[in-house]
Formats: sequence, C-alpha cells, structure tokens
Amino acid sequence: MQTIKRSSSTLSQYSVSWKFNLYVALFAIALSLLSCLTSLWSATLQQPQEVPQINLSTAQIKSIRPRQISQFTAHDTSVLAVQFSPDGQRLLTTSSSGSSKIWDRSGRLVQEVNQSDHIVWFGQFSPSGESFVTAAQDRTAKLWDLQGQMLREFRGHRDWVNSAVFSPDGTRILTASSDGTARLWNLQGQVMREFAGHRGAVWKAVFSPNGRFIATASSDGTARLWDIQGNLVNQLRGHQDWVRDIAFSPDGKLIATASNDGTVRIWRLNGTLLTEIKGHRGIVRRVLFSPDGQFLATTAQDNTARLWNLNGRELARLDQHKDWAIGLAFSPDGQLLATSSADMTVRIWNISDAR
Repeated sequence: MQTIKRSSSTLSQYSVSWKFNLYVALFAIALSLLSCLTSLWSATLQQPQEVPQINLSTAQIKSIRPRQISQFTAHDTSVLAVQFSPDGQRLLTTSSSGSSKIWDRSGRLVQEVNQSDHIVWFGQFSPSGESFVTAAQDRTAKLWDLQGQMLREFRGHRDWVNSAVFSPDGTRILTASSDGTARLWNLQGQVMREFAGHRGAVWKAVFSPNGRFIATASSDGTARLWDIQGNLVNQLRGHQDWVRDIAFSPDGKLIATASNDGTVRIWRLNGTLLTEIKGHRGIVRRVLFSPDGQFLATTAQDNTARLWNLNGRELARLDQHKDWAIGLAFSPDGQLLATSSADMTVRIWNISDAR
C-alpha cells in the first residue's frame, strides 16, 4: 500500500514537472517570435516605405534619335530655365536679365514679365496651367497669372531663391535658397515648414510625385531626403562637389542628382547608390527622368544635353548649343524635350524615335 502511494506521488510530480517544462518551452518560443516580429517592424520603420526593389538591368532602350523641330532666341542673356505647360502647348523661360516669358511651341511670344535686373533662376507652371511661379535673386519667389499680374510674393529667405516649384496638387509652393534652407509655403504666402540642415546653398528642392517627401540639393556636396513634416529621412553622400540639381523618378522610387563634379548619380531613397553616370566634360546643370521613367536627360556646361538609360549608357547627344546647356524640360507626353542655353536660345527636340 505504501509502495502504491509513493508511485502515485511520483507520477503526480512527474506530470506537474512535464507540464511546467512544456509551458516554459512554449513561453520561450513566443518570446522568440515576438523578438523576430519586433526586429522586422523596426527595420520597416527605419526605411522609407517607397524604397524599391529594382533591377536596372531591365532597361531596354538602346538609342534615341532626337530631331530638332524648333529653335528661337528667347532672351538677350542666358536662358536659365525652360518648362512646358501641363497641356504641352506653351513654354515658360527665365533669364539672367530678370525677365520671364511664355511662348507657344513655334517660338511666338505670348507674355512677358520683368523683375528689374534680378536674375530669375527658375520658373514653373502650376499643375492647372493657370499660373506660374518664379524664383529670383532678389530673395523672393513670386506667383503670377498668365496675363503677367503678380498674385503673391513669397518673402522671408535671407539670400537668393534658386528654385520654386508647385506641390503635385498645386496647393503649396516649395522654395530653395542660398541661405541654406528650403521652405514650404501655402498659396497665401505663409511659411508652413522650414527644412534646415545643409551647410551651403540649397540649389534645388522638389516634391516626390505623391507629395509625401521633399528632396534638396546643396553646395555642401550632399542631397537630402525629408518627410513633409520636416524630418530628415536620409542623406545622399558621394558627390565630390556641389549638387546642382535633383529629381524624383515618376514612380517616386528613385532620385537622380547632378553635380559640379561632372557626374550624375541615381539613388534609392534609402541612400543606396545604384548608378554613377560619367560622360559630361563640365558642370552638370540639370537632370530629369523621362515621364515614363525609362531614361534620363541632362544638360551641362560642356554645351551639350544628353540622354542616358538608367544603367548610365549614353543614348543620344544634343550638341547644337553654342554655349552652356542649362535649362531642361520634357513635354508631359514625353515626346518632346526642350533645352535652353547661355547662347540665349531654346531648342525643342522630338525624341519619340527610341530603339
């Protein structure tokens, strides 16, 4: 009888011990799974959600045969910027003499605005095409209607305003200045946000296509990616001189930068360098993705504009300008490319013949 009692007691203790060990094991597994999930979540938060998984070797375009369809003298000094209207029928140009002009595609002058002798570095049509914004040496950006009447002045920068662009929805304006900052404004002229941190002039500031991010290019040799609240997301380091220009790909997954070091670079949003493009023999002034995102266009102080695939292969060279090639714009349908130059001209090219 005592033997039976001891056996029962032993069995009971074994059962309790077995259950206890099972609970401990299950608890350890749960902790391990929780740790894995936490790590994955943390990694997701540390990277912008738009970072792509892209294989640039898929670029299929081998060459493009540009054909010049129009040329006209736009200003009596360097033409610093050229932009197509949203319907592709008009062009906006700005100059170092202080004038901004609207043209039709044949080169007929439609409207002109003068801003004294201040350099007008950049201009852009609104997404609706009913107004345009200019950025000038007088430390201001200005909003104009198509009749040349000033609608609003954006004042507050402490140095030149080098670029001014509309948000994708047309409700805000983003400026870049030699005072080292970019600023976000509403259309009433009030500052909504300041993006500070560069240690040099900010030459360009642009919105991502969805309006959630802002990218800036600076004479401190870096480009920076910010969220719309003004938080720094990433720094793009690697250029050996000023970063002159910056552009998002149409899907918002890539950034291209142009530099005084003569190169163009393509980056992921997390700062990973994908391609370094060499070929220009001078400062690269502008870089843009084509509207379909399949190739890039650049202008440089070697007097050429060039087209490249995303792997850095040159697709076409436009070498008819007689002085620095500066301004650059695609038509909305991607069939045309406009270039402007220190030779005072604008040239329009048909680039639809891609192979």
